[in-house]
Amino acid sequence: MFEKKPKALHTILESRFAVEALAHVSSKPFERLLPRGDGHPVLVIPAFLTSDAFTASLRNSLSRLGYDVHAWQQGLNTGLHHNKLVLLRRHLKEIVLQRQQKITIIGWSLGGIYARALAAENGDHIRQVITLGSPFGIPVSERRSDAVQGLVSQAFQLLNRGAEDPMVAKAALWQKTPAVPCTSIYTESDGIVHWHYCVDQKHSQSENIRVPGSHIGLTHNPAVLYLLADRLQQRAESWQAFNTRGWRERLFNNQVCAKAIELAETSAPSQALPA
Repeated sequence: MFEKKPKALHTILESRFAVEALAHVSSKPFERLLPRGDGHPVLVIPAFLTSDAFTASLRNSLSRLGYDVHAWQQGLNTGLHHNKLVLLRRHLKEIVLQRQQKITIIGWSLGGIYARALAAENGDHIRQVITLGSPFGIPVSERRSDAVQGLVSQAFQLLNRGAEDPMVAKAALWQKTPAVPCTSIYTESDGIVHWHYCVDQKHSQSENIRVPGSHIGLTHNPAVLYLLADRLQQRAESWQAFNTRGWRERLFNNQVCAKAIELAETSAPSQALPA
């Protein structure tokens, strides 16, 4: 039977994020070896119970690579709220209008669900979507406590009581693969949400890439920054999947990912619940 909840050991190992944060700082001198950006706008959306402060280090790194990076500017991410999606859509359109360029959206965990919802409704403005450990595949049939780490699930339910928000009711909006290039970056040892729910269905312009590390540390993971530098170079009209040949195969081994894609295609839930 396929296990669909985070392993207790993986949850304990989420403390690795401290090591990943140190690795991020120590690897800054190597950023100059990464591909330089073309200056197009990039919007970064934080995870549940985090704010722009938690993505500042990643945004600074992307800025140093040459991208025009923007924060989400919605304060603390407390869940899926239609009113925040409306404000975020307005923010996105203002950036696109000002820059006269399509925008890339990077969403961390729950932020990736916002990213996919934006892409579903505003595809003409989106260059690509990149999600980091985003559980957009949790079906309504699953008990949230099974799919998501217990304390995180309880916090979400506490902060999202009352009537069901329209953004949750229309889960298909963000669960379906957007009609733009999509990259889902996940970690097999995720201790917050099971990695299976972070894997997208097979599509001509979608891919799933595994990285070593924790869920909490995804925005500070040097391997993630390397992937972002590579993926951000891709243009929508000439998008190609990440090349895992050579030394990359050891770090970004996708054999497990292939199994996840197969499972995602066979289960293909029509609705989902957030983490």
